[in-house]
Amino acid sequence: MVEFDAESFAEQALMTGVLTRHQLREAQGLTADGSLDALLKVLIRKGLLTGWQRDKLMKGEGTGFYYGGYKVLFHIAEGTFARVYRGVHPQHGQPVAIKVLRRRFTPDAQAVSRFNQEAESGLKLNHPNIVRIYEYGEQDKNHYMVMEFVEGSNLRDFLKIRHKMKVEEAMPVILGLARGLQYSLDHGVTHRDIKGTNILISTKGEAKLVDFGLATVGGNEDQMALAHGQTTVDYSALERTCKSPRGDYRSDIFFLGCVFYQLLTGVLPLPEVEATDQLAKMLKRSFAAIKPLSETRGAPPDELCRVIEKMMKVNLEQRYDDMDDVVAALEAFQENLKTPGRPKSDAEVAEFDFDNPFEVRAHTAKNLLCVEVQEQVQAVFRKTLSGMGYNVFLYRDAERAAERFRESPPDALLYDADGLGPEALNPLLRMHARAKETGRDLATLVLLGPKQAELSAQLPAHARMVVLSKPIKMKDVQDAMTRLLPS
Repeated sequence: MVEFDAESFAEQALMTGVLTRHQLREAQGLTADGSLDALLKVLIRKGLLTGWQRDKLMKGEGTGFYYGGYKVLFHIAEGTFARVYRGVHPQHGQPVAIKVLRRRFTPDAQAVSRFNQEAESGLKLNHPNIVRIYEYGEQDKNHYMVMEFVEGSNLRDFLKIRHKMKVEEAMPVILGLARGLQYSLDHGVTHRDIKGTNILISTKGEAKLVDFGLATVGGNEDQMALAHGQTTVDYSALERTCKSPRGDYRSDIFFLGCVFYQLLTGVLPLPEVEATDQLAKMLKRSFAAIKPLSETRGAPPDELCRVIEKMMKVNLEQRYDDMDDVVAALEAFQENLKTPGRPKSDAEVAEFDFDNPFEVRAHTAKNLLCVEVQEQVQAVFRKTLSGMGYNVFLYRDAERAAERFRESPPDALLYDADGLGPEALNPLLRMHARAKETGRDLATLVLLGPKQAELSAQLPAHARMVVLSKPIKMKDVQDAMTRLLPS
C-alpha cells in the first residue's frame, strides 16, 4: 500500500480519471474532519467510488480503470486466460462486462490471437441469444473486449442450485440456445466450446451463448486441447470417434444436445473421468456409452427425447446435419405443448423465477440480499430461505453486496458479520445510509459472532432490524425473517 492522505489520494483519483474534481469537492464538503478515512467513506456511500477502485488506488496503481472509454467498477469473474470486470459508460450509464486478457499471456502470440479472434467472431454476431461484443483493443499493454453485461448466472452454477428444469420451464432456454447457435452457424461461426460455463441465464430468463474464443482458431487442436480445457478435449475426441473433420459445425450440435440433456435430467451425459493427462482423458471418452435420454429417470416426452437424441448421435449420418432442422423440430414440440390437456400453460411457464432458481414461484416474491462468508452456511441459507418464498441473492464479499445493493436495492438484508474482520459492519452501515437517503424502510437481520457482541453498539436504532448473537439455530433465522418480512 502507498501512504496517502486525503489530498494526495484525491490527486491520484483525478490523475486516473476515476473521479472528477466536482465529485471530489462534493465529497470533501461532506467529510467531518477532512481525513482520508472520512473521505473514502463518503465517496463509497455516495456511490462515487467502488471498493475495487478504492483498493486499486490505495496501491498506487494508475492504469486499468478504463478500457475503450468504459469505466471499470469491480471484478466479477475470471478464468484461465482472462478476468472479467463490471463496467459502465461514464456518459450514458450503459452497463457492460469488460474481459481483459491476463498479463502473463500478453507475450503469447497464440493467446493474443485467440483473444482477438473471439472478439472478431463476436462482432459479427447480433442475436438476442448471443452475448454481444461491442469493441475490442489494447490499452496500457492490456488486451480487452467490451461485452454485453448479463445480470444472472452461468448455466453450470444455475444447475448446481436447481439441479434440473421441468420441460415447460426448460423450453424457452432450449429454444433460445438453439436459435442462437443456428444464427452463429448461418454466419459461418462455430462455437467449439459449448458447455455450462459458456451459457448465461439472465434474470429475465434469457439464455445466451458466450465465449466464442475457439471459434476460428487454427493450428494443432490436440495442443489446444491441452491448453484450453476439458470441453475442447471432448470436441477433439468426438471428431476422432466420428472421423469428422476438425472444426466440424455438427460437433456444436452434438454438445448443445449434451447441454439440453443435463438441463432436463440434472446428469452430465459425459461424466468426468479420472486422469491427470488430458490426452488420456480424450482417449477414455466413450460417446457411444451415453445413456439415451429416453431411458433416464423422469425422461421428457418421447418427441423431445427423439430430437435431443438425434442431436447427440455419434453416427454423423444419423445426427442432424444443420441447426435449421433442430430449431424446426423444437418449435414443433413447443407448439404441441400449447395444446389443451398440458399440465402447464404459457403463463405458468412465464412465472418461472430466474432471479432465484430454487423453485417456481410468482414474481411477487421478496428479494433478500444475504452476506455470508461460510460456504456450508450459504448452502443452508439458499435451501431454507428460498423454500420460505424469498428470492435469495448470496454474496461472500460484503463490499460486492453493498455495490449490488446500490444498483438494485432488495426488500430485506441478512448480514452475517461473523468472519468479516474488524470493520465487519462498515458495508452494512453504508447500505443503511443509502436506504435512508432513498427513503427505503430496509428490513435487516444481523448475525454477530460469539466474540462480536460489542459491535451491536455500532448499529443504528431501527424498528425493522433484528440482531442475533451466535450460537443460534436456523429456526431463529426463519422466525426473525418471518417477523421482519413475511414472505
